[in-house]
Amino acid sequence: MSALSQFLQRNRITKAKPLPLVHTTESYYLKKIINSGQLTTQRCNVFAGERLSYFFVGRAAYKRDLEQEAEYWELPTCLVFSFFTEGAKRIFPFDSGAFAAKRYPNYINMMELNDFETSSDVEAPHKIIGTFFNSARSYYRLASRPKEQFEAMFDVDVLDEEMKALHKLIQHKDKRFDDRRFAIEVQFNADIDLTNRKPILAIFPETYLSNEEYIAKISALGAEILTYPVYPLRKEFYYHSIYEKLDNFYSSRGYYNV
Repeated sequence: MSALSQFLQRNRITKAKPLPLVHTTESYYLKKIINSGQLTTQRCNVFAGERLSYFFVGRAAYKRDLEQEAEYWELPTCLVFSFFTEGAKRIFPFDSGAFAAKRYPNYINMMELNDFETSSDVEAPHKIIGTFFNSARSYYRLASRPKEQFEAMFDVDVLDEEMKALHKLIQHKDKRFDDRRFAIEVQFNADIDLTNRKPILAIFPETYLSNEEYIAKISALGAEILTYPVYPLRKEFYYHSIYEKLDNFYSSRGYYNV
């Protein structure tokens, strides 16, 4: 059992209901997902030899850098699903790829990635949010409990270096890493059939609205559709729009009220 799992097990935690799961990809690939009716696993560079699909709880945290001005099909698309962990291969409190690439500070990267894997507990995301943030809204905005409150409320011993490092990472602002430093990652090693596991929301560039047949296919899956305008900007500038739309969606649908 990982260090994080042991900590969550031995502490009395008021569990917070997690936000939905968000899968982010380039908009070009949404067409292939819709046409196949499946969100398929892809070869993983971090866990060699495995095919995985990645989701983050609540946030569009998966990002792929693009230095130049982006074409609309290179821009991010999000498929949002009601929260689930059944069949999850691994659950981490952060982007495992960034950890494996040593992008985080040494105070946490000196530890083992497996110290933070929690898939043995299906309620781990509920407990992680309740422990480090108290509420789903605070988690979404990366507003952690103050250090003094965190260490007073929970059994944080001198040997719980992993927990102290996780809490410090939330508050650590550095240009080398972003919100992925604490975005709960859920991995699956099986394809997801969109007729059985329907998306509740799709967010993509408004350019696609010109194809009514395509939009109808997305709507037929049961997904609400939100779009954002395309400007002559680099890809990174579009995440603010997506973040805002997700925030408004969660607020208006009552996800922050539990």
